[in-house]
Amino acid sequence: MIRRESQFQTNFSKWCKYNWPLNEPAYFELKCARTSSLPFSAVSDKQLYNLQLKRLIHKFSDMDRLGTPFDMVCFSGKGYVVIQYYRPGNKEFFIIEIERFLEEKNKSQRKSLTEDTARVIGITHYFPV
Repeated sequence: MIRRESQFQTNFSKWCKYNWPLNEPAYFELKCARTSSLPFSAVSDKQLYNLQLKRLIHKFSDMDRLGTPFDMVCFSGKGYVVIQYYRPGNKEFFIIEIERFLEEKNKSQRKSLTEDTARVIGITHYFPV
């Protein structure tokens, strides 16, 4: 599973570099589901809280032996949960605004987010072939 999520993160990073609008700062939590549903609990309370932040401030450690690009970064943005439901050769993934994810989590009778529901509440994207 780690390899699948790692590959998904690599693919999503490349996709973002060429497809995410430069004027839209964002925070992403990436999840790779092994089945056709992802337990809502896969996104921890801490992650949900952090995705709802409207401003992120991060201080880079001065103790990093490789050096830092600068001391601190601060930006405002929106939070998203990004999910890929794993199937061999699947290039489809869903970007879901944190508010929509939380709304679905709170109103759903289920304990998980199905691929069909993710398709409805999120925006469907594809990695290039």
